[in-house]
Amino acid sequence: ANCKPKLTPETGKVLKDFYLKTRKKAEGGYAPIPITLRQFEALIRLSEASAKIQLSDYIRKEDTQRAIRLMQFSLRQLGYDPETGSIDIDKSEGATSYSERSKLRVVLDIITDLSQKKKEIPLKELQDAAKKEGIENIEELIERLKREGMLFEPSPGFVQKI
Repeated sequence: ANCKPKLTPETGKVLKDFYLKTRKKAEGGYAPIPITLRQFEALIRLSEASAKIQLSDYIRKEDTQRAIRLMQFSLRQLGYDPETGSIDIDKSEGATSYSERSKLRVVLDIITDLSQKKKEIPLKELQDAAKKEGIENIEELIERLKREGMLFEPSPGFVQKI
C-alpha cells in the first residue's frame, strides 16, 4: 500500500504561518535571515513523513506541529549565532554568520582608512582602531582576510591591502 499523505488547506496554513512569522523576525534590512524557502519545503516533507508513520491519507495538525518542533530544534542547534542571540540560516548552511560578516566589513573599512595614510599598516594600530569599534579579537578576522586574498603580511607585525 502506497501512503502519500496530502496537505490540507488548514495544515498548509499552519506551516505557512510559521514560515511567515519566522521570516518576519528578519525584517529591518541587514538582520540575519532565520529561515528560507528551503526550510519551508523541509517542513512540508517532515509533516508528510510524520503522517506516513501514522499511515494517514492527510497531514494532520499534529504532524505539522511535530515538523515545526523539529525545525525549531534544528535551527537552534545549527544556526544559532551566540553573538547576536538570533538564528542565522547562513550559519547553519556553513556560510559566514551575519555578525561575523559585519565585523569583517568594519575591519575592512578600518584597513581602507588606515591604508590611505600609509601602505603598510601596523597590526597594533589596526587592533586599537578595531577596539574603538567594539571588535576585540581581530587575529582570526585578519587570518581569514589573508586566506581570502584581501590582505597580506609584507613584514612581521604589518598588514597590507591587496
